Amino acid sequence: MKQAHTTPDSKRRREEAAEKQVCPTSLVTFHGAGFAQGIGASVTQVVTAAHLTPPPTGGEYWLLGVCLAVAGTLVGTIGKQMIRRAEMYKQDKQDRESTILFYVGLMLQVALNPLCDMAGYALAPATVIAPVTGMDIVWNTVIAPCSLGEKLTSRRLLSTCIIFFAATASVLFRPVKQVEWTTAYVETVLLQNRTLFYGLCFLAWYLWNVTVQMRYERGSPIRGFSLGATAGSLAGNMWCTKITATLAGQCVEGNCIAWNHWVSWACLIGAIFFSTSNLYYISRGMQQHEALFMVTVYMGSNIATNSLSAIVVLSEMDNAPWWKFAGYIGCILFMMVGMALLTSGEKDVEARDLDCSPCVELAEAKRSLHVFETNPNPSNPGTPNPNQKPSALSEVPSW
Repeated sequence: MKQAHTTPDSKRRREEAAEKQVCPTSLVTFHGAGFAQGIGASVTQVVTAAHLTPPPTGGEYWLLGVCLAVAGTLVGTIGKQMIRRAEMYKQDKQDRESTILFYVGLMLQVALNPLCDMAGYALAPATVIAPVTGMDIVWNTVIAPCSLGEKLTSRRLLSTCIIFFAATASVLFRPVKQVEWTTAYVETVLLQNRTLFYGLCFLAWYLWNVTVQMRYERGSPIRGFSLGATAGSLAGNMWCTKITATLAGQCVEGNCIAWNHWVSWACLIGAIFFSTSNLYYISRGMQQHEALFMVTVYMGSNIATNSLSAIVVLSEMDNAPWWKFAGYIGCILFMMVGMALLTSGEKDVEARDLDCSPCVELAEAKRSLHVFETNPNPSNPGTPNPNQKPSALSEVPSW
C-alpha cells in the first residue's frame, strides 16, 4: 500500500480546513467569557463610583422637609379645632364627648405635630420651614366654618390672606447658607451676645403679656390676642428643635459624639419646654374665642418669632444680600400688620357670647322667666301679672 506524498501546499490546505471546522461551542465559550469579564468590569466601576459619590446632605432634602412641615400644620389645625369643639360640647352638657375631644386634640398637639416639625427642621433651614407653617391658617380658614360653624367675616378673610401671602412670599428670600452643626458651633451660637439679647427681649415680652395683657376681662379681644400671641411666641422658638433634630440625625447616622456635651441636652430640654408650655395658653384661648381669630393670631406670632429666631439665634441670614434680608424683614412686618388688623376687628360682644357657662345660662333663664311672670302680655309691658306667684328662681340673686 502506497503512502500519499505530502507536500507543503497540501499540509497548509489541511490546516486551513481544520481551522474552518472549529467547534461552535468553543467560540460561544470564548465570547461568553469575554462578556462576563465585561459585566464584571462594569459592576466594579459602578460600585467604585457609588463609594466615591458623597451622600446627600440635608439641604438636598429641603422639599421633603417642607412637605412634612405642611403635614404637621394640618395635624395641628385638627388638634386645635378639637379643643374648640370640646368646649362647645361642654357648654351643651355633653361632658363625655367634650373630655374625649379635648384629650385627643391635646395629644395631637403634644405628640404628632412636634414630630412632623422636628423632621421638617432636620431636613430644611428654619427660615424655610417658618413661613410654611402659615398653612395652618389656610387649613383653619377652610375647615372652621364647616366644622365649627364660625362666621368668616371680610376682615378675618383679609387678615388671613395678608398673613398667609406674607409668609409664603418670605420663602423667596430663603438663605442658601448651610452650616455643619457641631457641639462647638452650637455652643458658640448659644453664647453669643445677640442670642442673650434675644432671650432678654423674649422674657420681657412674655412677662408683659402675663402681667398686663391677660388681666383684661374674659372675652376681651386684647386678652384673646395676648393668649394667642403668647402661645404662638413660645411655640415659635423652634431654634432648639432645629439644633436638636440636626444632632439627632447625626446620631442616627452613627455619630453620637455630640450627645456627650451639655449643650445638646440643653437644646433638647429647650425644645420640649417650648413645644409644651404653649399648650396651656392656646387651650385657654381656644375655649374662650373662635378658632378663626385665635388660630390666626397664634400662627402669625408663631411665624414671626420663628423667623426672627432663625435670623438672630441661628444666624441663617448672615452674609445674605441686602435685598434678601430686607425682603425677609418686610414679610415679617407685613404679617404683624395682618395680626393687628385682625385684632382690631374683633368685638368684645362676639367673644363674650362664646364664653358661656352653666351659671350664665341659668341667669339668662331666670331673667326671662321673671319678665314673663311680671308681664305675660308683651303688647302691654306696663301691666303686671295679677296671678304672679313666687318663684324659686326669683329668689336667686342676680349675677
